[in-house]
Amino acid sequence: MASRSAELARERAEWRPWLAVLDATIQATADPAWEHAASVSLATQRPQGAPGLAEAVVRLDPRLARDWTRRLLTLAARGGSPLGTANQLEPLALLEAVADQEPGRLGELAAEAGADPEALVALAPLLCTPLLHACARRVSPDAAWRHGYCPLCGAWPTLAELRGLERARRLRCGRCGADWGFDPLRCVFCGVADFKQLGSLVPEADPESRKVDTCSVCKGYVKALATLVAWPGPRLALEDLATVELDLAALERGFSRPGGTGYPLRLRLEPAAPRRGLLGWRR
Repeated sequence: MASRSAELARERAEWRPWLAVLDATIQATADPAWEHAASVSLATQRPQGAPGLAEAVVRLDPRLARDWTRRLLTLAARGGSPLGTANQLEPLALLEAVADQEPGRLGELAAEAGADPEALVALAPLLCTPLLHACARRVSPDAAWRHGYCPLCGAWPTLAELRGLERARRLRCGRCGADWGFDPLRCVFCGVADFKQLGSLVPEADPESRKVDTCSVCKGYVKALATLVAWPGPRLALEDLATVELDLAALERGFSRPGGTGYPLRLRLEPAAPRRGLLGWRR
């Protein structure tokens, strides 16, 4: 992934500040400290269609939460994001809000920090990525999942992979790395299955490896990229950035990605009790 990031930095120098933010997120996601510092208690009863982490309680070391949120927010601010004093927000409350990705809560936090709400919303998926990846490694997704939103964290897919020689369609979540199949003849967002309402935008220069699947009913779109094998979860944000020209083509034609998440997660974050060593000292 480092080589992919370096390649993008060479091709598009103006992306370097954002690539620094993505690189920090990728490094944090691979850090085993998140698995050691987070414990997950799943809800005993969930409504039908609720993702695996819906209404779960996650206990997290507040120091890790503080160090991570301040690091990423500081990097983003150095790159020009108008984040005000967001790095002084209470870290567990911030991570809980970005995991739920509710515009109202994020707007309140942005106002408290004197930050641009859009800047905080843009950073939200990356802020919660290490936490949600750590949770995803502990929770098995529903193998029979048939919804367009993520089976673990409820987010809309970042992109679709057209995987292998058979080009099987697999939706991928950029927040937690989840991977699930979905009927290519249905809209990911509204579920419409009328082929007359579904379409594709295909670039003339590269028609075999990438396209944009669109829906004329809800005006949503999802990018679909060919790959032989599944990309590691942290790489999805890099590939999403690398194909921004597909986003521009969709936006120019009136399509957009839905805001927020496909299912309200309502995750609760609580401080983990400090662990004690053999002699009773806190670690």
